[in-house]
Order: sequence, then C-alpha cells, then structure tokens
Amino acid sequence: MQHWQNFAANFRTLCELFAIIILCSTFTVTFAAESEEFEARFRKLSNELRCPTCQGLSVKDSEAGFSNSIKDKIRELIKHKKTDKEIRGYFIERYGEWILREPPKKGFNLVLWILPGAGIVIGLLWVVFRSKSWVTNSQHEELAQLTPEEEQKLKKDLARFEES
Repeated sequence: MQHWQNFAANFRTLCELFAIIILCSTFTVTFAAESEEFEARFRKLSNELRCPTCQGLSVKDSEAGFSNSIKDKIRELIKHKKTDKEIRGYFIERYGEWILREPPKKGFNLVLWILPGAGIVIGLLWVVFRSKSWVTNSQHEELAQLTPEEEQKLKKDLARFEES
C-alpha cells in the first residue's frame, strides 16, 4: 500500500511538472511572436524618422543621444498601444514634417516628389533635341574649297612625306 501511495504521489508530481512545462512553452511562443511583431514595428517606425543631430541617418541607424531618446519614446508609445499613424503624428507635432525621412505625397511636398523625375525627363529631351540639331548642322556644313596655291602646297608636302 505504501508503494502505491508513493507511486501516485510521484505520478501526480510528474503530471503537474508536465502541465507547467506545457503552459510555460505556450506563453513563451506567444511572447516570442508578440516580441517579433513589436521589433518589426519598432524597426519600421524608427527607420521612417530622421535623426535630428545626424546628417542623412534614420533614427534606427543613429546612436546619437537624441536618437536614443526618440527610440525610447517609440517603444513607450508602442507599449501604450498607439497606432503607427498616431506615433508619426506625435513626432510631427513636436518636430514638424522635417522629422519624416519621406515627406507625405500631398500639398507642396508633391513638388519634392515630381521635380527629380521631371528634371530627368527634361534633361533627356534636351539632349535628344540638341543632338539632332548637332547632326543636322554638321551634315549641312560644306567643306571649304582649297585655292590653287593651297592645293599645290598640299601636293608638295604630300610628295615630301611619301619620299621619306
């Protein structure tokens, strides 16, 4: 009887341990998935914002103190369940649209999006039309006729060249 009670107690302990292991692994998988989603969202948002102290770097790529405080604020806002739009709005409200690495495609900012493409197209058209005019101008140019004296001199020079 004693043996049976020890077996039952050991079996119950084993089942409790097994249940704890299963529950812990379930929480770990859930936490890992949430953590990956959190990090992906954090990387995306920190890449969209410009470092105020570095030139040409995103907050994600910068290790400046100001960028680190912005990263901390992004993490805090994500933990407070703010949407990406609300987080961007938070930083735009404090620093202006300048903080965004990619200005919104509306209003005056459309000039920033259209101007480079338009400049390339205009430049290519200028090269095409200019090259056509260079070709047509060179085809219409006639060679100047040599005078008889120049022709004689050229023949003498050519003969001397052939002799040597």
